Amino acid sequence: MGRVKAVSWGETALVLMGCWTLCALGHGVVWLLDDPTLPAAAPAVMVLGHWFWRRHRNWPAAVLAAVAGSAVLFWLLASLRPRLDRIPADALSTGAGVLAALVVFTVVSRARTGLRHG
Repeated sequence: MGRVKAVSWGETALVLMGCWTLCALGHGVVWLLDDPTLPAAAPAVMVLGHWFWRRHRNWPAAVLAAVAGSAVLFWLLASLRPRLDRIPADALSTGAGVLAALVVFTVVSRARTGLRHG
C-alpha cells in the first residue's frame, strides 16, 4: 500500500471546520424540518470517511480515533439530552466526537510516521 502519510495540524483544523460546519447545517435542517430522527451526524461522518480513504489510510490511527470519537459522542449524548433538546444535543455531541476523533487520528498518525512537530 505504500508509506502512510502523516496528518498536519493545519489539515486537521480544515477538516474539523468542515465537519463542524456540516454539524451546524445538519442541526439547521433537522430543526427546520422538526424531525429529530434524521441522522444529522451522517454528513460529518461521511466527510471523515472520504478524507480518510482518499488521503490517510492509517488503520491503527483510524481505529483509535473511532473509539475515542464514539466514546465522546455517546458520553455527551447521555449528558446533554436530559438538559437540552435532542437536536442541539445531537449536533454538539457529534461535533465534540469529531474533534476527539481528529485529534486522536492526528496524534497517532504523526507518532507512527515519526513526525513530531509542524
